Amino acid sequence: MVAPFVHDAPSQRVVFGPDSIARVADEAARFGASRSLVIATPGSGARLGARVADLLGTACAGLHAEAVMHVPRSVAAGGVTAAREARADLLVSVGGGSAIGLAKAIAHETGLPILAIPTTYAGSEVTTIFGLSEGEQKVVSRDPKVLPRTIIYDPALTVGLPAATTAASGMNAVAHCVEALWVAERTPVTSAFAAEALRLFVPQLPRAVADGSDVTARGDCLVASWLAGAALSAGTGLHHKLAHVLGGFGLPHAETHAIILPHVTRFNLAKAPDVAERLAAAFGGRDPAATLEAMLQGFPIPQRLRDVGFSRAKIESAALQIDALGITVPRPATADDVRTLLTSAF
Repeated sequence: MVAPFVHDAPSQRVVFGPDSIARVADEAARFGASRSLVIATPGSGARLGARVADLLGTACAGLHAEAVMHVPRSVAAGGVTAAREARADLLVSVGGGSAIGLAKAIAHETGLPILAIPTTYAGSEVTTIFGLSEGEQKVVSRDPKVLPRTIIYDPALTVGLPAATTAASGMNAVAHCVEALWVAERTPVTSAFAAEALRLFVPQLPRAVADGSDVTARGDCLVASWLAGAALSAGTGLHHKLAHVLGGFGLPHAETHAIILPHVTRFNLAKAPDVAERLAAAFGGRDPAATLEAMLQGFPIPQRLRDVGFSRAKIESAALQIDALGITVPRPATADDVRTLLTSAF
């Protein structure tokens, strides 16, 4: 019999297709918005943000291209100030997890709705999860009002995504799928989303990394990232909690997810044979941890925690932070377990 569950599916509009960015003004108009503030990262993110601002025309109240990784509290505060000074009535986030994360932080404080235009496969646009960092601590929370109400997925916007970013953000989304299958809060719907996303990611992510102009692979990966984010809505476990703790030390979010995923998977599946069986099916009968490790090794991204600036001296702090969370599903994760896992990943 299926285990008892509660499935709470928030309303969200998804617009998918090549060149769907051209619909941004119409989608903003559905909110009745006349003063949209575009949120982006500096550099190339700002250039895309300016393009979106132009498409919005007179309904745009400005471009705030200050988003950075892990959303430091000071950056979040600056975003809130910018939204209030612009008298914004809609936030339009353009870019990857950093831009969406800043928009969520602003929405948390102001209650403004978000229209998200993702350009990576992070999947943050599908969740109520947001995080703020300060010093070496990252605090992760959930709030229904930070969930973007509309998402525009345009595969054409991901064609220029570098191979390394494609691989890292894709592996981040794969991590959503893997973890969704072992969290206690999983439901038949979130498990089905995760399995379908993996079915798309396993063949198409390597294609997108190898040939960034492969629009079919790009489109399939965007659909998979949407499903992966929806699967993550069930909850998070050891993998994501550990990634967020490591993010507090300044490690890059997506790369950290990719590096630790095979290690956490091997640890958890040793005590979760039902999940191991389902993941093996998604991976064509192959060993899940070994398959994830092979995917990581085939991508042009960092392979070890020391490659992304993690210090061995921080292992103890990370282990104690995870131990304090009392994780028990699908198996207990003690400080000793985390020390061993992080030493291996280091």
